[in-house]
Amino acid sequence: MGGVNSDPDSSPRSDVTPERRHRRRVGALAIALLASWLLMMMPLPLSLLAGVTGLVALVLLVPVIVQSVKDRRWSMVVIGGLLGVPATLMIISGALLSTLFYGPLAELEECRASAITEQSRTACDSEAQGSMVDWLSGLLGG
Repeated sequence: MGGVNSDPDSSPRSDVTPERRHRRRVGALAIALLASWLLMMMPLPLSLLAGVTGLVALVLLVPVIVQSVKDRRWSMVVIGGLLGVPATLMIISGALLSTLFYGPLAELEECRASAITEQSRTACDSEAQGSMVDWLSGLLGG
């Protein structure tokens, strides 16, 4: 039987050890966090994608923490749990808030982009605060 291989150890996935899978997840997590950080610094429509990459990072972080507990890598558990989870949740919540306040924030970015002096940037900030208060009161019916 030339083409049939009945040896269960020679499957294509047998070369992927748990250690290698863990390293791949950590690498993907690092890339997702880096992408989130870079996207947060982009102008407003693109910065909303930071929430998506933050969600990807959170999904990757959970199995990394679970595997680290199994492997007794306590430093990875502590860093992932105490720093990684809150950081990804902050990225996601920041993107959600940017989506919620998209109108006033887009106006603020546009105003700051056209501001030449520091005084005009300060005026943009105070105008944006008033705009957000008006926008919120209109949203809440007040």
